[in-house]
Amino acid sequence: MPLPFEFVIVGHPVSQQARRRALRDRWMQEVRNAAALRWGAEPAFAGEVMVTILYFFDASRLDIDNIPKPILDALSGLVYADDGQVTDIVCRARRTSGNLTVHGATAVLRSALNDYDQFLHIRIENAPVQEVSL
Repeated sequence: MPLPFEFVIVGHPVSQQARRRALRDRWMQEVRNAAALRWGAEPAFAGEVMVTILYFFDASRLDIDNIPKPILDALSGLVYADDGQVTDIVCRARRTSGNLTVHGATAVLRSALNDYDQFLHIRIENAPVQEVSL
């Protein structure tokens, strides 16, 4: 499947810091299953990638720094061969109630915004040009 690739997971993410390993393992399997439904039988992407995670919530939110690791690990070997291919991560948390404005939403994201109060939108795309501007 060509990049960009995107999918949605409904509900609350589980932190990398979850005390119960079984809970984190179930979350990672849920992420992998959701991705696999859209990815299909395609081989894992071999190049460098950027992962964008948009966490939309209504009431309680998770610390944003604990969200990416289980997701990146769950996608490894499916969407990309190894999480070492991830050169860029963007992770944002946004409240769905109130003044939420989303620009440039894809059809997948628009549908989720219409249907759910709490979800994650995950997008994997080719890594940007490897330069840094300060």
